[in-house]
Amino acid sequence: MLTGGILVLFYLCQVRPYVVQTGSMTPAIPVGSVCFVNQHISYQNIQEGDIIAFRMGDSATVTHRVVKIQADGMITKGDANRVQDAALVTEDNYVGKTIFWIPEVGNFVRYLRTRQGTVFLISAAAVLILTGFLLDHGKESEQDSDSA
Repeated sequence: MLTGGILVLFYLCQVRPYVVQTGSMTPAIPVGSVCFVNQHISYQNIQEGDIIAFRMGDSATVTHRVVKIQADGMITKGDANRVQDAALVTEDNYVGKTIFWIPEVGNFVRYLRTRQGTVFLISAAAVLILTGFLLDHGKESEQDSDSA
């Protein structure tokens, strides 16, 4: 319940999670981490050295470090990459600033998106519902025997 509340709070504060798919930011951000990106931090407030998320093309969201800020945009580079990114980050493709990340959690999220992960989620939900039902039924039986 607490986790759900935290996620809702993050959503309302425009903080979005992204799963790291590649090793371009290792060792700082390992593959399988979940990055939390604050979309409320404006493009103008980004400084050299900040880690940001931006759209590359139509679908990919990339998390890289800003290495230089120019009048026409930001130059970014993955920490593990030898060369800078070819395209500049501008206000149009900027998503937000990465404020923190949690290693390995993304691997679990990716697992949940597989067929086995779906089966796991459904099974876990069924066990929780059944356990709750049995616990409630046990309390009712206990109350019935106490009142007799």
